[in-house]
This record gives sequence, C-alpha cells and structure tokens, in this order.
Amino acid sequence: MNILNPNSNNLSKESQQAFLQGASYVIESGLNSAALWLKNIPAIEGETVATLGNCYLDKSSNPTSFLTDCIDWLHKNHQITMLIGPMNGNTWLKHRLIIETDESPPFLMEPMEPQFYYNAFEQSGFKTIASYCSHRVDLTKPQADHSPLLKRIQKKGISIRPLNMDSFESDLKSIFKLSLESFQQNFLYTPIKEEVFLSKYLESKKLVDPALVLLAERDNELVAYLFCIPDHAARQYGKQPAIILKTLASKPDKALAGIGHLLVSQAHSIAKNKGYTEAIHALQHEDNEATRISERFQATKFRRYALMSKTLK
Repeated sequence: MNILNPNSNNLSKESQQAFLQGASYVIESGLNSAALWLKNIPAIEGETVATLGNCYLDKSSNPTSFLTDCIDWLHKNHQITMLIGPMNGNTWLKHRLIIETDESPPFLMEPMEPQFYYNAFEQSGFKTIASYCSHRVDLTKPQADHSPLLKRIQKKGISIRPLNMDSFESDLKSIFKLSLESFQQNFLYTPIKEEVFLSKYLESKKLVDPALVLLAERDNELVAYLFCIPDHAARQYGKQPAIILKTLASKPDKALAGIGHLLVSQAHSIAKNKGYTEAIHALQHEDNEATRISERFQATKFRRYALMSKTLK
C-alpha cells in the first residue's frame, strides 16, 4: 500500500480533491484508492471516529481486501474505535452507497457508485448505520388543494417568497444560520464554518432557479426554507429534467406545524407551471419528517442508500 499525505509529491487529481476536503491520508493499492478523515468529522459518544471516503475501487482488483487493508492500517496507526464510510469527512460532503435501485439514471449530485462497492464494504465488515431514500412524484397528476393550509400559515404572520438573486449571498447566510439550528439534532451532524457553506452553494449559483427556492419568513426572520434545483443531468440520459427537492428545513417551533408540507406543495405547483412533469425528493433519511411528507404526496421510492460503519475495538 502507498500511504499519501497532503505534502506528498505527484498527487493525482482525486487525491488533491480529497486533501482539499480535509482528508488526512490517501491510501493507494493497485487500481484501488480511498481517503481517510481524522478531523472535522461526526462525533459519536463513547467512540473515536474516522471516516473513509473518496473511494475508487476496481472490481477486478479485490476491493474487499483493499478495504480490509485500509482498516488494518488505520487500526494499527491510530486509536480509532469506529470507521464510517463511505463519507468524505462529514454529511455536508459526498457520502452513502446505493443498496436498492430501479436502475433509472442518476439525478444531479446523486451518489452513484456501482453495486459492487456496497458488496465490498459489507464483505470487509461494515454494517449499515443509517439508510436513506429518494422518491419521485408525478406532477402531471392532479395536486391536492393546500390553500387552507396556506391561509393558516399566513395567519401566523408567515410569508413565503422566492430566493432573491440580487441578494443571493445574504439569503444564503440566512439559510446557513437556519440549517445549523435545524440540523443540529440530526444523526451524525457536524457543524461547518459559514465560509465553507457559502463557497459550496455559490459554486452552484448558475444552476439555481430562484423561483424554486422558497423562503418562509416571520418578522423578517427566516423560519423555514426549501432548496430545489433543476436536474441539469437529465438531458445527457435523454430524459426531461425533473425538479430536485434537495433540502427542507425549519425552526423547531410548534407554530410552524405544516410548513414543510406547504413548501413542498408550492414547489410542486411552481415546477408544474414551469413545465416540469416530475419532482425528485432527494436523499432523505428514511426515518425523518421529510420522508413522511413525500409519502403524503403519493411519492414512489426509486432508490435506497446506506451509510456504513465498522467497529475497530
């Protein structure tokens, strides 16, 4: 095995990218490679955690043996008790493996490693620690009337507006602040710095349709949002673009009951009026409110994913 660090010479583009995302090491062996993160990673009580990600596995080069060697090296050289993967450091970056699929083409920013990746992780002793799914909603079908819910929300002093591209960064800062508050109870939550969050979303500014990013405000404060983005990857597969419902968040406030359902309903309506025929509810944890909202819209589950872990004690 070849163990690389950020100061190593002649780094590949893949290794450079991993180190830019905070990886501590890259391990290479033949046609297989993976990165290890030891800092800025999820905290789990009673465990010393590392994450393994940025994987490039070759089916013909014994990827299971390679992953086992990575685990053995980590266990020998660092006092780690749990390894989580595949995860590029934390859940803000690329993570998850596909475990079930209807074989439909990938949507924009979807993790799409081959099925043998999951098999290699499983055979090297990893077990599923969290599961996720993606749903699709047929927007050509009649949609339920949610105007009573809208009136109830409005009576609480809440208004809904689209993203303002003239104050894009300011709106992103409000989204970042609310995201930290909304997601802090999520499994494997890891806080990140505002500048890291902003750089991540500013890169995708040109891909955004502001009409499909909905911001719910009360007294000029953001209390909920739904971030959607067109599926710009669809046409390369000969498909009509869908609208991807990427992130839904709200303040933990009982007065906001129903706001998530309302934002999803409004996004569907706006997308349908723009000519979209399908909405993708993307990469949802299978045991949270977003998944339950999808089920209320008679969504069809078409992909399942797993995040995996291995105990090194």
